[in-house]
Amino acid sequence: MRRAMWASVACLCSATALAAGVATVEGKTYQPAVTVEGKGLKLVGAGLREKWLVDVYAMAAYSESGSCAVADIIGKDEPRYLRMDMLRDVSAEKMASTISESFGDHLPANASEKLKAQRKTFEGYFKDECSEGTVLEFVYLPGTGTLMKQNGKLLGPALEGLDFARVLWDIYFGKDTCCEDLKIDILKHCRGQ
Repeated sequence: MRRAMWASVACLCSATALAAGVATVEGKTYQPAVTVEGKGLKLVGAGLREKWLVDVYAMAAYSESGSCAVADIIGKDEPRYLRMDMLRDVSAEKMASTISESFGDHLPANASEKLKAQRKTFEGYFKDECSEGTVLEFVYLPGTGTLMKQNGKLLGPALEGLDFARVLWDIYFGKDTCCEDLKIDILKHCRGQ
């Protein structure tokens, strides 16, 4: 009973405020349209990632189409963008561990050797602490792959192919998402385009 009450309070507190297409989460503002790597992208939605009632990060999802369909968000071969604004300090080790665990949970059973190697490369990108205020960006560009930035700095070469991007987006939007409340937050205000 107490857990249900706290869950209700957490849901109320994490509500995403929307005004004129702008999303605001815990003081972080996400515009209805952005240009990333030269591509015009539309806001799918934004939400809050909480763990044990502690705010961890705000996240916004964008895509070229702005589609609300989960299948499109995960797998459509179009430019897509995830932006995370850290709301608390998380060590590099913890980020790498969390990413490794989440990626392992979403890796297909028949994953190629290339995809397995990309997972290891991706985990290795988390060398610096993600202190409060850190911005992490994941950008997928068809023909290029997935780019990752921390505070605007590119952390390594693009991880090529749609397969890697599908696993990454599946972590947040798939059936067995790491973050059900975050997924609900992001999708509940999606207007589609």
